Amino acid sequence: MSVTVAIPVYNEEELLRANTLALVELLRRTHAECEVLLGSNGSTDGTVGIGQKLAAEIPEVRFFHLAERGVGRAFRRFVEDASFDAIVSLDMDLSIDLEFIDEAVRQLDGCDIVVGSKRTGSQRRSLFRRLGSGAFVVLASRMLGVEFVDYSIGAKAYRVPTIRRYMSLISHGSAYVLDLVYYVNRDGGRVVQVPVSCEDFRRSRFNLGWEAAHKFSNLARLWWKRNAHVG
Repeated sequence: MSVTVAIPVYNEEELLRANTLALVELLRRTHAECEVLLGSNGSTDGTVGIGQKLAAEIPEVRFFHLAERGVGRAFRRFVEDASFDAIVSLDMDLSIDLEFIDEAVRQLDGCDIVVGSKRTGSQRRSLFRRLGSGAFVVLASRMLGVEFVDYSIGAKAYRVPTIRRYMSLISHGSAYVLDLVYYVNRDGGRVVQVPVSCEDFRRSRFNLGWEAAHKFSNLARLWWKRNAHVG
């Protein structure tokens, strides 16, 4: 099985080298062909230097740096640059069970998007994060009629040829996950959901207030467009 693992990074100098080495070692054992794409978006610490060194040392690793922050900007570049048809999106802290990678690649043989769901698996995260994501999932279900329960950027997998047809939906922020799931599902593509285990108590790399405003306003935009289309 061939796979592209894509990881957006923002000021990850403490984790970048050790976690990338661990991930590459795992992928070499389980995949005939693999690559790890690391995309810095707006990093201001030592991330860029470490990423460039990793790319120079390890054949499976490629690195790029974007001056502006925005995880969606990095994801758009991942889709453009991916060498393989299966792309798996992870967080740099590797906080989910990495068995998700193999399961996602298997699922992508017959579908377009794989949603790794912490709510149907297990999660050890702060109550604040669980309540916020839960409220978003409930609203998305009621407003858009989608029944998936995780729209975070990590633990998601995509068929690259499908996603390249939806490049215009990939916004600068993290709302692209809901957009892709909603439109691919609406257009007859196959989206499946699998449980994942997650343990994450570290401080978020996002400004949570801005992130909430971004995602909820995008949800309202999708709801308006959906109802305008129906009308």
